[in-house]
Amino acid sequence: MESFIQILVLLAFMAAGGLLHVVKLSPPPKVTDMLIKVVLWALLFVMGFRLGNERELRSRLGEIGLLGLGTAVASLAGTILAVWVAYALYDALRSRKFPGRGGVDAVVDAAMDADAGRDGGNFPKPRAGLSLGHFKGPGVLLAVVVAGFAAGVAAPGAAFDYGLVTGWVLDALLFMIGLQFAQSGLSLKAAFVRIDTVLVPAATLVGTLAGGLVVAAVFRLSAGKGLALSAGFGWYTLSGVLISDLGDPVLGSAAFLANMARESMAFILIPVLAMTRRPYAAIGCGGATAMDVTLPIVEQCLGPEAVPVSFTSGAILSLLVPVLVPLFYGLG
Repeated sequence: MESFIQILVLLAFMAAGGLLHVVKLSPPPKVTDMLIKVVLWALLFVMGFRLGNERELRSRLGEIGLLGLGTAVASLAGTILAVWVAYALYDALRSRKFPGRGGVDAVVDAAMDADAGRDGGNFPKPRAGLSLGHFKGPGVLLAVVVAGFAAGVAAPGAAFDYGLVTGWVLDALLFMIGLQFAQSGLSLKAAFVRIDTVLVPAATLVGTLAGGLVVAAVFRLSAGKGLALSAGFGWYTLSGVLISDLGDPVLGSAAFLANMARESMAFILIPVLAMTRRPYAAIGCGGATAMDVTLPIVEQCLGPEAVPVSFTSGAILSLLVPVLVPLFYGLG
């Protein structure tokens, strides 16, 4: 019951942010972006401070790091496999429905395949490789966490309620994310015309959660906790705080590291996967970050026609995070 109430509260803050834009009281988009950055830094600093300030958490950093890395690898492997299987099944169904098509129909099918990213020969190849600039954003956020950790180690044991502080900061973050989503003007109706906008997030969801179950078995966690670890889909600034606020700072720290590692690995995997026959697995790797952090490299490697699929997939998964993480944790 408590998890359900928390889900409603988080969704209410996101809806309130969107409503502010509807009634034309929202600040300019640039101001919204800056406010989100500031709140993110505050949230990450507090998380780092808590990790460094609590002796029990510091003593378990090795355990937390191993669990986080294992979750990231399992989630990515499950996602890639699930996307490949989903497109293979879809192609098989299309072949059975339209056997032996030729002439004009074959040309139309080839064009559809190129647009959907299923024909590796026709799909745009990567136009640019990785650069240090791609890691600037995650690097800044990681630096904020490290600064908070260092401050926590240096400071005496704090007596304030971490859950209360992070809870209010998180509510403010979700409010502004709802506002930013409304300001983007994304037309989900137009985006859903393509089958990819359903297949990619659905396969990413299934593959990521399957990876969480594998992690639960390997690390001897309950199924609910394994699923909660992976259900952040790369959104480390939210998933870790959600689990920590539910009373498990150790698992919350592991979730933070797991989803940060997923995002970092995605930057390396996206250009590689973009050159395969199932290039939209690259979008799945980004998970929830496919709508923002990893979107630029998706556009570079897959072309502008992949942007609506990437943005929509990331948005759908982002909206699921505040629902699934507390839900799965409650089951564990």
